[in-house]
Amino acid sequence: MLKRSTAFSCSVILGSMVCAAASAADVSHGEMAAAIRSANLPCAHVLKIDTLGDEVWVVQCNSGTFRVSRDKGGGFQVTQTGGPPE
Repeated sequence: MLKRSTAFSCSVILGSMVCAAASAADVSHGEMAAAIRSANLPCAHVLKIDTLGDEVWVVQCNSGTFRVSRDKGGGFQVTQTGGPPE
């Protein structure tokens, strides 16, 4: 019985860790482009999204590179960190 409950506990813990990581990283290219444009910065097409941590991403657009973070209220903060790709 102990082995079975330990295995179940481990699967629940690992499953919740994977789900939490997926939810933080689970943003669409369209959502990121809209967040960047709503900060009055240009982004017509997202090329790549890298996750830096919980609710923080580096987004590469056709117009430049941006650091995008989401606050507890669901709002985005955007900072341009680089120019357009060459």
